[in-house]
Amino acid sequence: MIINRVECPFCGYKMPITFSKDARCSGIFVKCKGKNCKKVFEIKINEKEVK
Repeated sequence: MIINRVECPFCGYKMPITFSKDARCSGIFVKCKGKNCKKVFEIKINEKEVK
């Protein structure tokens, strides 16, 4: 099983959030844990695409 990590689209920080290759979601908003970022972004997982 391949497990991927969510990456912040603003600063590139690898978040402590993982997902499997067959995961699908949208509408989940998280705050970046990067030291200087702290921006809120939406996690969209659809056919191996994270935004």
